[in-house]
Amino acid sequence: MINIASTTDSDFADNLLTFYVSILEHNLDEAFHFYIIDDKLSQADKSYLSQLKDIYGNCKEITFLEGNFDYYKEANTDSPDSAIKENTYYRLELPELVDCDRILYLDSDMICTGNLDELWNEDLDGNVIGAVEDQGYVDRLDEMGVLHDKNIYFNGGLILFDTKKWREENVTKKVRQYIVEHPDNLIYQDQDALNAVLVGKWKVLDPRYNVQSKLARHDLENPDPEAEKLAVKARRHPLLIHFSGWSKPWVHIGKWVHPWRDEFYRYKFISTQRLREYAETLQEENK
Repeated sequence: MINIASTTDSDFADNLLTFYVSILEHNLDEAFHFYIIDDKLSQADKSYLSQLKDIYGNCKEITFLEGNFDYYKEANTDSPDSAIKENTYYRLELPELVDCDRILYLDSDMICTGNLDELWNEDLDGNVIGAVEDQGYVDRLDEMGVLHDKNIYFNGGLILFDTKKWREENVTKKVRQYIVEHPDNLIYQDQDALNAVLVGKWKVLDPRYNVQSKLARHDLENPDPEAEKLAVKARRHPLLIHFSGWSKPWVHIGKWVHPWRDEFYRYKFISTQRLREYAETLQEENK
């Protein structure tokens, strides 16, 4: 069973369904349990997302997670690169809310293009999480004054959690504490705090697992020549396309247009088609 978690509110419920359809379509032989951190979803939203269980045999369960997120009410949501919402912080609570040893957190603004088995089975080599380097190649560790052996910073859009190890090391409490004690450091919100707390405790995953907008647009090159070779391959053959920053699929003019935006609409069409077929089946059964 592959355990996948995301956070959404009503505004992004449809995008999340489209993303999950892309996962299910490419992984028909895998069983999935989706955990959705509920940011004030309506009952209609939940019913809408729950249809996936009836449409796809490989969607075994959808669990809506609720928690006490009052801690993040005053959290910084001012970002230069994206419209960060308060619910971005909720992923910090995820390992405390689920009863499983491993869970893959994915942002809701993604599309899957292939099989997730290799990613899901990555050996974390004793690390707390696995993640992909942020493809803006920022020097945030130095800027935050975080001691490190290697100046590499991860993007929080994909996090493969060893939940047991996370809880053993009390990471949620440590990240919360960092947020309180270093408010001026948090240019990239909880992502900064996670990188500061988990420095040296995360495994660098293949960039094709989280191809962010800057890599897709080829805005920058990785300063590490060997890592840049992997980035080139990832841009050509992404497994998970992340519409990060302002490059959302619905942006169709200007510098933020995403090179892979048509992939989103391909799965949007498929999801609409599957929902229509399901509705027609229900109508026939009720005659």
